[in-house]
Amino acid sequence: MWNRQGWSMLWQVAVVVGYVALYTLLRPLSDAHWQLTAGLRLGALLLLPYRYWIALAIGDTVTNAYQSYLDAPRFGVPWAITSSLPLIAFAMPVVWLCRERLALFPSRRLVNFPILLLCALLVSGIWSLVKQAAIVLAKNPGVEITPMILAYLFVGAYVALLTTIPWVVIAKLDYHSGTPWKRLRGFMRGSLMLETAGLLIPMQLILSWLAFHGDWDKPVYCLFMFMPVAWLTLKHGWRAAVLGGTFVVACICVLMNYGTPDPMVLQVQAIIAFAITCLIAMGVRISAMHQREERQRIDVKQAMRLARQSLYVGEMRLRQASETLEHVSGEMQVSQNRLLHRFQTMLPANESRMYSNQVATLREKVQQIASAMHPIAWRRKDLPAALRENIGDALNASGITYSYQIKGLGFGFGMHSSDLHTAIYRLACESVVYVCAHMRCSHLRLTLRGVQIADHRLVVLRVEGALGSPVIGDLLFEEIPSDRLAQKLGATGLELVELKDHASLFNGELHTRIKGDKLRLTFLLRDIPEMEQERLSTLAAPMRLWAH
Repeated sequence: MWNRQGWSMLWQVAVVVGYVALYTLLRPLSDAHWQLTAGLRLGALLLLPYRYWIALAIGDTVTNAYQSYLDAPRFGVPWAITSSLPLIAFAMPVVWLCRERLALFPSRRLVNFPILLLCALLVSGIWSLVKQAAIVLAKNPGVEITPMILAYLFVGAYVALLTTIPWVVIAKLDYHSGTPWKRLRGFMRGSLMLETAGLLIPMQLILSWLAFHGDWDKPVYCLFMFMPVAWLTLKHGWRAAVLGGTFVVACICVLMNYGTPDPMVLQVQAIIAFAITCLIAMGVRISAMHQREERQRIDVKQAMRLARQSLYVGEMRLRQASETLEHVSGEMQVSQNRLLHRFQTMLPANESRMYSNQVATLREKVQQIASAMHPIAWRRKDLPAALRENIGDALNASGITYSYQIKGLGFGFGMHSSDLHTAIYRLACESVVYVCAHMRCSHLRLTLRGVQIADHRLVVLRVEGALGSPVIGDLLFEEIPSDRLAQKLGATGLELVELKDHASLFNGELHTRIKGDKLRLTFLLRDIPEMEQERLSTLAAPMRLWAH
């Protein structure tokens, strides 16, 4: 127990020392119109657990008391006492309310930006009131105490929070143990960094130079500086708004080097605050839309995957039923042969032959039904055998000449997925039935071509029916009874729209062509590998301004 308490005290001391060190580094870069120390205070409250808040208050008191002690002879003891109060303590109730009651972080990888902006507004207002009170108590403040001072302090703190807190949020959302450098390298190589270096930075430098030497009002140049940031925001979302907004504010505050507050300074600050708020809100909206589109895309992929699985499972059930039916047919034949052999001496020869023929006919019909459910040649050999034998036997029995050909890369089970094989066979059967039902076909050709382009495996299935007699001329688009052919092939008689939907399960396409006395259906199917793990974003409906 003592060891645990000792480590806890060491962590508390480390937080105090770390806060004082960071404050010391940021204090020379912070001034009234860009209060970076305000971002340090609110960022620490957002990142650290509640058990370290007392240590943060102690560290803030140490830094404020030291600065107040140095300036106490100039501004007086009342000002020193007020300035020594930890500003971070005044923000704690607001941050707690936003984190616990208003769902500032709905999950570990999401942030609620409207609440974040509300928190920044409330904290900036509270801190500006405390600083205004300290100025009022000063015996020689050095500036005229007017409402403009309060607005100046508020806008300065708010702009600093808008340009620093989003980086804290990015660090909280993107941090994973062992991956910071990997993510940094990915960002440096990304399109956002390239466009920032090639577009944003040169334009900001040009506009900053014009702001120094131009005859126009400086607020106009400041407004122009946010135009490339808006373009990046439209393309990349809220993170681009944060990156570009921070760079623009740094250019305005550092390069222009404003001094004593005046109406023009307040006007520039107000433009900065308004522009960054609008850009972040717009960027969050765009990011939320991108997340919703990504979720819809993933949902579509999952639905397609489930449909392919359902197709394959249905085919496996048909195969199981076909095997069972074939097994039952064999048992029936054995039983009937035994009965016929037993009663052979009691029946006349003609009746015995008649019963034997009936048994053989019954077995043949059962075999045809089993083959229609799932081709026996497919089970015993492979898919090309089923396309060659099952479809060929059915067409030859109907008086149609059938030719079959495989082209391109080798077509085997080790190369393409099983559900794609199922789709190929069923589409081939449905296409044969469709062609034979819509034209008086005397010759039918089936071509199967396998193509591999880089890592993508494509399959082209072509079914072409042709007229045998040149006297007939054009196609005769009239219904020809094809129920018997459909029964033999286990087809359901799909139309073109349904065939297209069937092909779309594999990101495929269907092309039809009628030329002279030929009708051709061509399917382009893409082999879908095992679906990789997709990152699902936890978005709710209706869409909220949540982003990750």
